Amino acid sequence: MKKVLIAFLALVALVSNADDNSANAIITLLNSRASGSVKTYVEAAKEVEKGAKAGKSLHQYVLGVFSGDRVLSEALGLTKADAERYLSASREKILDLAEQKGNALAWYLLSIEKNDYSMLKRGADGNNVQALNAYGTYLLNEAIGSPSVSSNDFEKVARQCFTMFGKAAAMKDANGLFNIGTCYMRGIGCAKDMDLALDAFRSSAEMGHPGAINNLGGFYRDGVVVRKNPELAVKWFEKSAALGESYGELNLALAYQRGDGVERDLKKAGALLAKSAAQGNIEAMAAYGTCLYKGEGVDKNDAEAIKWFRASAREGFAPAMESLAYCYSKGIGVNKSDRDALIWRIRARAASGDINAASWLKQNGHKLR
Repeated sequence: MKKVLIAFLALVALVSNADDNSANAIITLLNSRASGSVKTYVEAAKEVEKGAKAGKSLHQYVLGVFSGDRVLSEALGLTKADAERYLSASREKILDLAEQKGNALAWYLLSIEKNDYSMLKRGADGNNVQALNAYGTYLLNEAIGSPSVSSNDFEKVARQCFTMFGKAAAMKDANGLFNIGTCYMRGIGCAKDMDLALDAFRSSAEMGHPGAINNLGGFYRDGVVVRKNPELAVKWFEKSAALGESYGELNLALAYQRGDGVERDLKKAGALLAKSAAQGNIEAMAAYGTCLYKGEGVDKNDAEAIKWFRASAREGFAPAMESLAYCYSKGIGVNKSDRDALIWRIRARAASGDINAASWLKQNGHKLR
């Protein structure tokens, strides 16, 4: 992180003459936003806001750029007028730093405001860790989501992304270590290696990355390259959930549901699933819907169950589609409809990769979700 901090402090000095603590708050905000650490993100944003109110341009620009984030805007009470005022006061200075000074972090920040991936690439080419992680993730998602990408082309993209994540990881960046760990775990751009994945996740977790902390829990729960230890897994899930990680909340909820490594507690499980679902976790949405349908740990509510099944199904989660199919077949929370039940079953098959099911939906004028 030292190289990143030196470059970053140069940017801060050029823009606002801020102190080290102020610079660290922005670094924390950027990294916690990328890692999904909600609590840390909000705490850092409050520190950055102090600099913005004091007239520091970089702080104003950062808050203006991220003002659309619901979590941040709610925590700080930012309005659209506040955001535009901050951006208007600082944009030209950041643009000058990017164009005239070639500052990689400035390019990264501009790319977010402008939604411009060419700017993001310039940040990555300048070895800014946030840009390396973001651009690598963008390229990988584009390749995964494109049916026209050949396996050879995908491998080229995967190796390119692995290299970018590796650069960030080599700078001891928590997000870079998490991303490289994910590559090793799934064999993306490299040979699959669970030992190296565990090492990367452990290093990232030591820096407080909530996703890496959750993944460590998964290793101990499932006994992957470590001795199976449900109790230790629960401790990792608890740490991840405490940071607001939706998968940490989901996995902790499942542990409470099953009594796996912890005493069974359906009420705690239901509350955790509700929190995870509210963050948009598609698996948690479906699981919370099931709790509502069964009345497990929460009051039974078929209409609410349907709401959460639909929310998950809209994101392409096949089990949620199966649940909707069942509800339509029985008339649970909806009017009974064999036709709708059939369509949702076929959608579930299509979401699971059945090409014939997807073709049938298209031919008959039905959406995939």
